[in-house]
Amino acid sequence: MSAKIPRWVIGGGLVVWVGLSFVVQTTLMAGHWYTLPTPAQDVRLERALRAVVSQGASDTWATVHVLYSECRCSQRVFDHLFESPRPDDLHDVVLLVGADPEIERRAANAGFAVRVLEPQQLESEFGVVSAPLLFVLGPDARLRYAGGYTERKQGYDVLDLEILQALKDGREPTELPLYGCGVSKELQQILDPMGLK
Repeated sequence: MSAKIPRWVIGGGLVVWVGLSFVVQTTLMAGHWYTLPTPAQDVRLERALRAVVSQGASDTWATVHVLYSECRCSQRVFDHLFESPRPDDLHDVVLLVGADPEIERRAANAGFAVRVLEPQQLESEFGVVSAPLLFVLGPDARLRYAGGYTERKQGYDVLDLEILQALKDGREPTELPLYGCGVSKELQQILDPMGLK
């Protein structure tokens, strides 16, 4: 005959299970609620962006797309960029964090200039620690926009061309929040302290 488990053991186990479930769910959801930081819009950032853009464009509008090969939000932006028609008077550059031959091939086939970076390079050269992140530079090579692509986390409505058109029309676009993934180890640790993702 088996021994009966005391009720306090069952109750205690249930409390521990509920507590752990709450911690795990909160950790997994934090990335969905947290707005990621955009870099300081300073001289260093503008110089770094001009250097990237000047290799293929002059006196034209340019977009620099900071995308992370391991980020689902970046994957949605990749699909949008490579499947939507791009304006003829636009120079598109992808700063790809983490090598991915398939993404690099698709970007090249779609006419994008691609530069592959490690997370440390992205942070040291551009001050960027999260992705996906959109930069728009005007024909004068001045930074006109730095922010997100969508109004909500993992949104399908990627608004880079609407932002660009607003700037071309002389209107101030709505700065969208930056939702996505941490690229730097420090930000990844904040977003996922238990290493669950």
